[in-house]
Formats: sequence, structure tokens, C-alpha cells
Amino acid sequence: MLSIIHLFNESELDEPLDDFSYLLHHVEVDSNGNENLHHCFVYDHLGNMFTQDKIIVKDGRCYDENNKLLKDGVYHIISGLEPTQEVCWSDSQAEENGIRPKRMFAGMTYKQKAKEW
Repeated sequence: MLSIIHLFNESELDEPLDDFSYLLHHVEVDSNGNENLHHCFVYDHLGNMFTQDKIIVKDGRCYDENNKLLKDGVYHIISGLEPTQEVCWSDSQAEENGIRPKRMFAGMTYKQKAKEW
């Protein structure tokens, strides 16, 4: 399974990442104060964990889902389900196993997120 989702372009790795990029990484600071970024798991409303990877566009033609040509760079993608977890395939299966599906929607406030999670 490979779901390509254009989350951001990391073409200049020496430049700081956009603020939202840190939401998809956890930052480990070493003893010299250098940041090392590691991919976070991405979760769906049932608590299923998805892994991230990167694709590299270089001297080629790669298009996003809107048929827009992507610039050369490094893009983060959702690459699949974390392979060692138990997966809920439906709201009813989650509920049968004691998991309350989260009701997420665009534009949620902090208060709404806190109540749901």
C-alpha cells in the first residue's frame, strides 16, 4: 500500500522546516543541541497508526492528485499501516473492542479536540 500525500516539500534540508512540518516529526535534541527529526506515527479516527516515508522528485515529472507538476524536492508520504498493531477496520469493530471512534472534522477548536481525544 502506498498512499502519496503531498504534505510538504523539504527541498532545502539546511533551511528550517515550515512550522507545520514539526507536527509530523518528533524532535530529539542531542548533547550538542542539534535537532534530529524522526517521523511520528499518523493516526486515524480509530487509533490506527500509519507510517511515513519520503519520495524524491529529481529531474523527472511527478504530479499530485490535482495534476499539478511537483517541483524537485523531498516529499513526505503516508506509506502504510504500522505492521505490528491490531487494526480496526470499521467504527463497529473499534466499538466492539472498547475503542470510541473519534469524531474529527475540519476547523476543530482546541476545546473540541480536547473533548474528543
